[in-house]
Amino acid sequence: MGLNPMGNRFSELKLSSPMFRHALRAAIAITAAVAMVQDLGLSHALWVPITVLVVMRPSLGGTLQISWKRMAGTLVGAVAGVGLAYIPLPAAGVAGLALVLLFFMFYFKGRHYLAFTIFLTADLVLVLSAAFPHAWQSGAERLLDTFLGIGIGLAASFLVWPNFARKNLREAMGDLISAQHHHFQALCQAYFNEDPDSANLLSGRLAARTQLDACAEKCADAAIEPGLRAAQRQELMNLVEIFTRNHRTLTALASIVKAATGTFRWDIRPDLEDLMGRVEMQFEQLDAYARNGEEPKEDPKFKACFNRFMARLGTMRARGEFDRLSLDSRNSASSFILQIDRIGTGLEQARAGLSRIRAAR
Repeated sequence: MGLNPMGNRFSELKLSSPMFRHALRAAIAITAAVAMVQDLGLSHALWVPITVLVVMRPSLGGTLQISWKRMAGTLVGAVAGVGLAYIPLPAAGVAGLALVLLFFMFYFKGRHYLAFTIFLTADLVLVLSAAFPHAWQSGAERLLDTFLGIGIGLAASFLVWPNFARKNLREAMGDLISAQHHHFQALCQAYFNEDPDSANLLSGRLAARTQLDACAEKCADAAIEPGLRAAQRQELMNLVEIFTRNHRTLTALASIVKAATGTFRWDIRPDLEDLMGRVEMQFEQLDAYARNGEEPKEDPKFKACFNRFMARLGTMRARGEFDRLSLDSRNSASSFILQIDRIGTGLEQARAGLSRIRAAR
């Protein structure tokens, strides 16, 4: 049976759909902005509804995040634009300065929204001031229109079916843990394979990175929303840092797997597989705990297992079992074991962080 993309799109046309509610909320806010512009007789009629369209996000936290950046960027950019407009420059000088501002605007677009807004506003105010008298008036109008648009967008986000980002954190965090878990599984399997599937490993890493970015965004949005305690906000940011470190560790693990040579890993394969199994159990338990608060039925005892593994490794080394192997092989295996320890430790830290967030309710 073939897929029906249009049918999937129309499935969101219901009041219970977050996407549908966001579209309706944004439509109400933009309509209110257009009505206000007409009623107040503002000279730049499009600036207010455009601001509403730009700042509104599906979640309240997302709207708050973009709103303060838009507000601060507009304020700084308007002041800078007015200041530049009062510098006595020939027309060619104003055009050159406007081009420089335009360059930095596009440079920061998608990279740093605050800087992008500053250069956008400064360039706009400078150009308008060159065409019309009273440079300060262009800056003041830009500020007024932006603040009105932000106010309308925030009011709609708070009052019309408010959608709090923290409500979606469990699913986002569970999806991230699951993606990192699958990538870890693939890496472990590839380590014992003389010809690992590089394309599959790359696909897993990209999927984990996508989930990390999505979860980090939701955590940042949730942290700015009202209703969370300061300790919970800090723990959310700590969790993002832990999962980011885990992703970097998985990336390092992938590099080791790709370059692994020799037979050192085969000599300790049963012990190493047991250690990997403990990490997989940590992933599974953390996934369940993140999604529904399900307490683990069994302790993976990762650190105890890791210490036994290192003791076993030390005994084998003392007997000279690794002397026949190349230095590169030994270094590669040591690096692989170190990354396994880092992942297991990171998962323990993530579990403790989630517990502290729930305890702070």
